[in-house]
Formats: sequence, C-alpha cells, structure tokens
Amino acid sequence: MSARVVVRVPASDPALARLVEGHPYLDPSDPTEGEALELAIGGWKRRLYAGSASPYVRGLVELMDNNPLVCADEASVPGPAATLALIGLGPLARAGILADEPAVQLNFADAHADLHDHLRLLGYDGEVLRSHEDVDLGSVLAATVLAPVQTPDPIDLLDDLYDECFGRSFFVRRAEDGPWEASRVADRPFALYRLRVTPGEPTSLLTIQVMADRDGKCGAGQRLHALNVMCGFEEDTGLFP
Repeated sequence: MSARVVVRVPASDPALARLVEGHPYLDPSDPTEGEALELAIGGWKRRLYAGSASPYVRGLVELMDNNPLVCADEASVPGPAATLALIGLGPLARAGILADEPAVQLNFADAHADLHDHLRLLGYDGEVLRSHEDVDLGSVLAATVLAPVQTPDPIDLLDDLYDECFGRSFFVRRAEDGPWEASRVADRPFALYRLRVTPGEPTSLLTIQVMADRDGKCGAGQRLHALNVMCGFEEDTGLFP
C-alpha cells in the first residue's frame, strides 16, 4: 500500500506506541484517549480494538478470513485470555468436535469477556469453565486448556486441525520439544502451544498449553499484526528485529 498511513495509538498502550514508532510504513500522530487504535489512509478512517465484541469483524487473525479484515472500518482482536483460549480451542470449535464443556485455567485475571463471542463465531455456543491462579511469569501470560473431544479416526487428525490453522503462522507456533519455559516467549511477538492427548472412546481429552507475552501475541504485537493485515503490509512488518 503506497498511501500514507497515519496512526493514533491509545495513550494507555505504550508498548503499541513503541511498535508503531518503529514501523517503516506508519506515521504516528497524537495519542488518543479512547480504547481504539485509529488509522487514516487518505480519507478512510478506521479503528482497531482489543477485547471488544462490538465491531462486526473480529477474531484471532489466524482463524479469520483476511478479506473482511482488509475491508473493515472497525475490527477487534481478542483480549489476552481469549487469545490464549482461542489458540487452544479455536481449531476444535471450528471443526465441531468439542464433546463437552472445555475448561481454561489462566495464570492471571482478565476482565475481558469476549471469549464466548469469539467461540460462537467459530461454531461453539456452549459454556467454557474459566478459572485463574495468580502465577508470576514476568511478562508472560499462560493458559492450560482441557478439552473433551469426539475421538477422530485416526486420532492423529487432531494434529492436522492445529496444523491447518497455525502451521504457516508467524505468530502461533507449536513447540513440542524443549522445556516449557516462559523465557521462550518473553518479549517476543508470538505464542507457543503444545498438545497432549489422552485417548478414549467415544471421547478423548486434549490438553493444550499456551503462553505468550502480554505485549506480544496477547497485546500490542497482535494489534500490530492485525493492523498490518488491514493495511496490506506483510504480516510480520515491524514485529521482528
């Protein structure tokens, strides 16, 4: 996109302001006191929220069709808890194989209430059992997701569901090898996840662990990723050194 993109960042999000200032194709302007990141391309004014169920176009970028996001006047990415939970549950909800209420345990409290809305858009309208226990991982937020699923045949199809959604993503990466340590995502723009399956018939239990930095995939990094898509830039522009 060759048009000049002027961006106003919410004053409450200094991490996002730093990313915008370092972006090669954005022109930062005065901050806004509102919650939306505002961008203007020529005479086209657009808004990008986080954790809002109001805009028509919303979701985890990896689980969305990019075309509506490119054309949207208003869009929203999930809040932190919904982001982690959607990485764990999104592929299952989209495939329609959740067999019972899943549970999500977080290491932090989150006031956003957008998870149900995002799951409903993916085809799951049931409840999600949520809990949290404060565990200090520095800047890293983490979730353990327990999901009863209809056992596929073969069971390896569960892996395929996640690969289909995230296999080519810069920002949601599978990490089965190595220690599960917060340092792997601290100050980085991507989330990591890993899967564990307890097979059974007719249902199996899938455990998904997910973690990301509060200013990375759980925050400013995700908003800039979505902004890149809205503007037609490469998805990782301004997010990797």
